[in-house]
Amino acid sequence: MDLHCHKSECEWIHSFNISGISNAPPLLPNPELSGIGVILGFSITAYLTLALLIFHYITVYNPDRSNRRGKRYINAVDRDVLALVRRYIAWTPSRRFEYAMEKSILILSDAQLVTGLAILISGYSQLKCGISAYHWAIMVYVAWFSSFTFLSAMTFLEGYFQTNNTLRIIRIFFMFVLASLMIVALLPTGSHNWLDLADEGGGFYPALPTACYFKQLRLGTFSHGGPKIWSMVVSILVVGVSYIHSGIRLFDPTAEFSRRYFRAWPGKHIKRFLHHLERKSRPHGTRATLWNVSFLAVYVVFVIARASYDICESMLTEILWLSFAIAWGTIKLYDTRNSAALDPSVGEKVLEENFWSFGQTLPLVLILLPLLSMAQAYLDNDAKAAEAAHRAAQAGKDEKEKHQTSSMPAVLNEVRIDAISPSPSSLESDTPPPLPTRSPLRLSPISKPPTKVSPHLPSYYQSFSGEPWYHDQILLVYLQLLLVVAFALYLLNALSNFLGLSFFIRNRLFLTWILAMIPAGSVVHLLFWYVAACVVNRIGAEQWLKEKRQCGGGGQEGDGDGGTRKGAWRTLRWGTVVYWFLRMFLVVACVMFTFWLSFDIAGPNALVFYF
Repeated sequence: MDLHCHKSECEWIHSFNISGISNAPPLLPNPELSGIGVILGFSITAYLTLALLIFHYITVYNPDRSNRRGKRYINAVDRDVLALVRRYIAWTPSRRFEYAMEKSILILSDAQLVTGLAILISGYSQLKCGISAYHWAIMVYVAWFSSFTFLSAMTFLEGYFQTNNTLRIIRIFFMFVLASLMIVALLPTGSHNWLDLADEGGGFYPALPTACYFKQLRLGTFSHGGPKIWSMVVSILVVGVSYIHSGIRLFDPTAEFSRRYFRAWPGKHIKRFLHHLERKSRPHGTRATLWNVSFLAVYVVFVIARASYDICESMLTEILWLSFAIAWGTIKLYDTRNSAALDPSVGEKVLEENFWSFGQTLPLVLILLPLLSMAQAYLDNDAKAAEAAHRAAQAGKDEKEKHQTSSMPAVLNEVRIDAISPSPSSLESDTPPPLPTRSPLRLSPISKPPTKVSPHLPSYYQSFSGEPWYHDQILLVYLQLLLVVAFALYLLNALSNFLGLSFFIRNRLFLTWILAMIPAGSVVHLLFWYVAACVVNRIGAEQWLKEKRQCGGGGQEGDGDGGTRKGAWRTLRWGTVVYWFLRMFLVVACVMFTFWLSFDIAGPNALVFYF
C-alpha cells in the first residue's frame, strides 16, 4: 500500500500551462483498478449481459406492454422487427426458458450494479492516497459501460418491476447512488490539463493526483472553454438523462406520459391542421395545387416526427444505444490504458498490471457465478413449477376452446381475432406472451384516384404503422444512425486519446449530417414513395407488384403440373424482385445521399469545431 499512497502536491493547479513541472510524481502500478484481469472481468460481464439482452429481445421479449391500470401499448418498431425475425425462427421458447431468461437478466443486472458501485467506491477511497488521473480515467470508463448495461437491463425488466414494487424502489435508490457517484467522478475530466495528449495545457502527466483536479474545480485555471469541458458536460448530461429516462420507464412502462404530451397532443393538432389543408385542396385549380403541396409538406413532417418517436421509444434502440455505449467505453478504456507508454517517466513497474496474479485471476473466475446462477434459474423448482402451471393452464384453455367449438354451429364462415389481451411479465404470468399480429402491408400510401388528373392525398386519420413505406422509413433512419455511429467509432479508434463525446456535437460534419442531411434524406425518401405511388396507380401496376401467385388454367396449385407452376413462380419472382429491389435501392440511395452530401457540404475542414 505504501507504493500507492503518497501526499498530493497540487501547486500546479494555479497555472494554465503546466509544462516542465518538476514535482510530477511517477506513475505507479495500481492493479486493483487497472489490472488486466480486473479489466477483462468487468468487460466480459458487460458483454455477456449485452448478448443476453439481445437473445432475450429476439426470443422472449413481448412488445405488448400494459401499465397497472391495464392500459396497453405496442411499439410499432418492436412489433414489426420481432414479427419479421420470429417468422424465420421455428423454435418457440418454453415457459421455463422465459422464466430462466428474465431471472438471468435480473442476476446480471445486479452484477453490473455491484460492479459499478465497487469500482467507483474503490476509486473514491484512494483519493487521499493520490490516485492518478490515469487510473481515475480507467475507473470512469469501467463504471461507464457497467452503469449503462445495468440501465438497459432495468428497462428490459420494467414489466417484472410492475409487480414487485419493493424491488423497484430498491433499484431506484441504487440507481440514484450510482448516477451520483458517476456524475461526480466525471467532474475532474473537464480540466484542460486532464490527460493532455493534445498538449493544450502544457504536457501529458498521467500520474498527477486526481484530488488536485477536484481542488482545481473552484479555480479559474480549471478550464477556458476547450473540448475537455464540453466533453465533461455532455457526458454528465448523457448519464443524467439516461438515468432519469430509465427511472421513469420503471414506473411507466407504456410511456403513457411521453406519448400523451409528445405524441398524442401534437399529433391531434397536426391532424387537425392536415384536415384544414385537405378541405382547402378539394377544389380544382392552381390554388388547390398549392394547398396540396402544403398538405404534403406538413404530412412529411408528421411522418418523420412519428417515426422518430417510435424509434426513440423502441427496445431495439435501447439495445443499439447500449451497444454504442459499451463500444465507446471499451475503446476509451483500452486506449487510455495503452497511453501510459507515452509518458517517458513510466517505468517497468507499471507493467505489473499485466501480470496474472491471484488478484487478476479472481475476477475472471468470478464470472462463473452469474453463469451458475443462470443455470440454476433454469433448473430450480420455481422454473419447473412455472412450466407445469403453464402446461396445465394451456391444457385447460385448449379443452375450453374444444368444448366451445363443439357447441358452435357446423358451418363457420370466419373467425377473426380483434385483439390480444395484455400479458404481464413472464416472471409473474403462467402463459407465454403472444406476439401481436401485424397490420396488412399495402403498396401505396394513397388511394386510387377517381380521375386521371391527380391522386388522392395520403391518409392521415388512419394508422400507417403497417404500411411498407413506413417500414422503409424506419429502416432508413436506423441505417443512417448506424452509419453515423460506425463513423464515430472509427474516429474514436483512430484518435481516441484526443476525442470526447462533445466532438460529435461540436464539429461541422456531424452537425450537418445529423441536423440537416438525415432529415433531408427522409424527405427525399417519402417524396419518391409518393411519386412512385402516383405512377403505379396511374399505370395500374400495383397488382403485378404485390401479387404472390399468378396461375393459369393448368397451373392451379396442387395439379402436379411442374412446368406450369414453374412459370407461375417466375411471374411471381419478377414482380416481387422489382418491388423489393426498388424499395431497397431507394433506401440505400438515400443513406449514401446523406453520407456523401454531408461531407461535400462540410467542405475540406469537415471536422472543425463550430464552438
